[in-house]
Amino acid sequence: MSDHDYGQEATVIGPVLSGPDQKLSRHVLGHYPTGVAVITAVTPNGPVGLSMNSFTSLSLEPPLVLFCPALNSSTWPLLRDAGDIAINVLSAGQESVSRLFASRVSDRFTSIDWTPGTNGAPLLSDALGWLECSIEAEYPAGDHTVVTARIQRMGVHDEIAAPLVYFRGSYYAGINEAVEAVEGRSNA
Repeated sequence: MSDHDYGQEATVIGPVLSGPDQKLSRHVLGHYPTGVAVITAVTPNGPVGLSMNSFTSLSLEPPLVLFCPALNSSTWPLLRDAGDIAINVLSAGQESVSRLFASRVSDRFTSIDWTPGTNGAPLLSDALGWLECSIEAEYPAGDHTVVTARIQRMGVHDEIAAPLVYFRGSYYAGINEAVEAVEGRSNA
């Protein structure tokens, strides 16, 4: 027997929920901190890449990752056609790199240092980590595409400790800086 009397109107205690709409979705989901990655490939016309914060590990066996480019991305079709990609996990000092690859600049590679990976895809200097992958599958999902990719090779830059974090609409040098900035705004 439950302690709740479902025949009587209860007072709601706890969070008040509403929506969803685009503005509220951006606000609520912006409270979830994410890392930032740049996904790159080489094409017959040269290297291409785009910034991505919807990136996550999917499976250890087989080794798979997942990311979600926007349907209106002009770079995603180039990456898809290349088939072999690199996912560069950005470090705390790479906000300008993320902004560059989020922009509409046509040649994003002239102002940054990179080397070709084993699969040819650009590995960005000073990234926190790198994953060389092959595209496995893609699925339509609202205004984005869900992409799965199989990891072929990966590595980490052991001398760099802090990731680039995107949280509440801003970039931060690691999660501690993000928390301190938000706490500072709350106390002001």
